[in-house]
Amino acid sequence: MSVPYWRARDRYYRILGNRCEQCDQQYFPPAVVCRKCHGSKFADVEMPKTGKLLSYTQQKESVQGFEDQEPMVFGLLELDNGVRIIAQVVDLPYESLKDGMKLRAVFRRIRVEGESGQIFYGYKFGPSREIKPIEK
Repeated sequence: MSVPYWRARDRYYRILGNRCEQCDQQYFPPAVVCRKCHGSKFADVEMPKTGKLLSYTQQKESVQGFEDQEPMVFGLLELDNGVRIIAQVVDLPYESLKDGMKLRAVFRRIRVEGESGQIFYGYKFGPSREIKPIEK
């Protein structure tokens, strides 16, 4: 596994951002200086795994190494804590997407490194499947 990827794996696996210790503003990706209060002390915080789709687009031509995922759908999501994030949207036909729909983070293969065959995993967003209580 590449050293930079290994060291930052929590950012890819857990959607790890940070929170300003002065004003509690949360950021993803992590900030170095708070845009709200200009503070510089931060604590790591895991972002919510659910949010709503604000906007989306379809990319029909991908960059090298992602040809097997064409076409790719990307969305701008507002997580449940108000933080906005851009992520790949999966498991839904493009035509079924609607602004405001609820999505959740899913753990998926991102890519396979050519020569070494190393598989990189991370988060994407897919349909929100709510668990219904069992009726007695």
